[in-house]
Amino acid sequence: MTEHIVLLCLANVLMLAVGAGLLPLLRLAETPRELLVRLPLAYAVGIAAVGVAAANLALVDVSVGRVGLPLVAAGSLALGLRRLGWGRPVALLPRPPWRLVPAFALLLVTAAYLANAARLLAVKPLLENDGWALWGMRARALYEFGHPVAPVFTESWYPGLQYPLFLPELEAIDFRFLGAFDGTTVHLQELGLAVAFVGAAWTLLRRHVEPVLLAASLLAIVAAPMFFQQLQANAADIPVAMLLALGVAALAAWLRSGDRGLLPAATLLLAAGALTKNEGELYVVAAFAAAFAVSRRTQKRPLVQALAATLACVAPWHVWLLAHGVTATSFSLSHLLQPHYLTSHWFRVVSAQHQLFAHIQLASNTSRLSLVAGVGFACAVALGSFRLTAFGAGWLVLSFAGLLCVYWTSALPLQPDLNHSADRTIDTLLVGGVLLVPVLMGAARPRR
Repeated sequence: MTEHIVLLCLANVLMLAVGAGLLPLLRLAETPRELLVRLPLAYAVGIAAVGVAAANLALVDVSVGRVGLPLVAAGSLALGLRRLGWGRPVALLPRPPWRLVPAFALLLVTAAYLANAARLLAVKPLLENDGWALWGMRARALYEFGHPVAPVFTESWYPGLQYPLFLPELEAIDFRFLGAFDGTTVHLQELGLAVAFVGAAWTLLRRHVEPVLLAASLLAIVAAPMFFQQLQANAADIPVAMLLALGVAALAAWLRSGDRGLLPAATLLLAAGALTKNEGELYVVAAFAAAFAVSRRTQKRPLVQALAATLACVAPWHVWLLAHGVTATSFSLSHLLQPHYLTSHWFRVVSAQHQLFAHIQLASNTSRLSLVAGVGFACAVALGSFRLTAFGAGWLVLSFAGLLCVYWTSALPLQPDLNHSADRTIDTLLVGGVLLVPVLMGAARPRR
């Protein structure tokens, strides 16, 4: 097991190297010092980029593993390091001001919490039904065959046929490094995603928000019972929530500041979220719609380009589904065009709304993350951050409305479907809403 842990760490170090090479290309680092300081962001960028690329390459029978990943890392570093300003003087790292001490203290508590979680995840077997029957089985099939040819991707008796390949392919890369399927060590990959989430949020957003608020938001998210309970289940709900929360927060910060590196980062992270689970596409469309509604005239063209790039990353999976005759078996959005169906099934919307709200407000599971987000949004409005608060509220409302449409058009019996999925479907709304709070409140202060 120790050897497997070391090999899994090696795979993640190579993903970090991929991200380090991409930071200069995405205009997120311009000097060696900036690259060094932003290595936590490089880890998240590397995971997102490798996952998106590997998920699409698997569709054409190209697998990324012990040979492919080092080559990609070397190529990324070769291209990225050439873009750095090596001739510029390198300043010494400044001593942190006293006002950052509380933020660093909160980050240390968050790091200690994640380190303690690693002790359990390193030895926990794969027990949960969705963890092994859905995500684990798909990852193992990709490891064994290299591309989605197994019945688990095409036959109707298997669940979640429409779910994309980001998470299974990420785990398949780990298995190729391990040389075997390991249902215990694989939990550490989701922990790596959590570490990347915290590091990327701090590195990417710290200049645009109050550091103490950002650190407190991250601690609130990580310490929520739902976060760790679902993280150890090897499911995609928390990973999609982390990727999309980072993408939406980066998009909000770009709408405010226009910093050129924020939009490419948001695009990559949103594309990764859309390829993690099918409802991720709903959240991504809602994010771009809300951003377009509040954006300035000069920001609309870059937004359209970012949306086009995101769709280009997601489109191959839908082409593959159509080519293999795989359709979404649980819901049909065409029902939204049938007035008789809509009126006769209106009860599904009412019931889904009540149950989703009940789970959002369930303190034993969410630690009142909804209250944190609500108070934060209200404070942002009181401080005069109207445009960005409208973006955040618009994204949440459109996303929630989209979820109701999915339950409205679903062919599954409503109550069993809600009981099975409602507590996990809301993850992205809660994590994204809380991470938006420091960005919205940061927009109320004068820009540096």
